[in-house]
Amino acid sequence: MRVPISLLLLAPLVLIVSIDKAGAASLEGTWSGSGMANPKDGKPEKLRCRISYSRHSEKVYSVAAACATTSVKFRQTGKLLKVSPTRYVGDFYNPEYDVSGRVRVIVRGSAQTVTFKSARGNGSATLSKR
Repeated sequence: MRVPISLLLLAPLVLIVSIDKAGAASLEGTWSGSGMANPKDGKPEKLRCRISYSRHSEKVYSVAAACATTSVKFRQTGKLLKVSPTRYVGDFYNPEYDVSGRVRVIVRGSAQTVTFKSARGNGSATLSKR
């Protein structure tokens, strides 16, 4: 069987595009989901969040989060740096409670895992793209 030379030349290009789309997850947009918050001085609580990300440059994103547990609602903002095609790290700040900390995000297609840590506690959530 003879394969046209044009198909042989296109095959590597198709493979590269497929790999790029599978590995490069888009952080931009609005995500929502749930997880657990573990306050330093208290019991773990279920957490629900809605988080919006917007791109500022090729590797920097801003984040605005609105979250709630059974005992408190809060909003926080931050910046993330893209450290690999699917991983982001950064800082967050909540002016209402004067809490700041670190956040890590791993994106897998239309799902992401967010972990956060501050002097007042830590937690994680699994979010999906809206």
